[in-house]
Amino acid sequence: MIKTKSLRKHYRDWSYKPVKNVPIYNISKRTVSEDQLNEFFDWCLHWCVKKFGKVKGKKVPVIEWEWNNRWYQSKNILAMYDKEDNIIELRIQGHRNIYNLANTIIHEYIHYMQPTHANWYERYDGMYGYKKNPYEIEAYHLGETYAVECATTAMTWMYYFYREVSLGYSEGSSF
Repeated sequence: MIKTKSLRKHYRDWSYKPVKNVPIYNISKRTVSEDQLNEFFDWCLHWCVKKFGKVKGKKVPVIEWEWNNRWYQSKNILAMYDKEDNIIELRIQGHRNIYNLANTIIHEYIHYMQPTHANWYERYDGMYGYKKNPYEIEAYHLGETYAVECATTAMTWMYYFYREVSLGYSEGSSF
């Protein structure tokens, strides 16, 4: 169920599971650098803007992340969207691979897209609880539906960007 009007067009049920055609990269300090994570997050946000759009009159949220945040860990939280500061706060530990990270980024981006007037999120949370909150159901559904597409696209963009830079191509040049 998609509650947010601007997101209804993105509802779909898969009759098949999307193919993960990018290898599953495990996330750890040994396998991924901070620069690579920052770039992956930037491309994921770029993908979200292209797919879901932006909120009129509001900037795209910024992602702030830590490898591990003990408070988040104690509450079993992987990420949170701070609507006051327009920040997606993300804890890397707890995400096994890039698909999980993409899922979480999409989930929090959907919270950015949801209406904030009249505190409907809080009202629904009070009425139904976290797991049955229509805004959470919507965010979980869209995150799970589009995680593979987002991660694959972000990794592809990263690959082509690095390829162009390493081969000396600039924007507008032809092969």
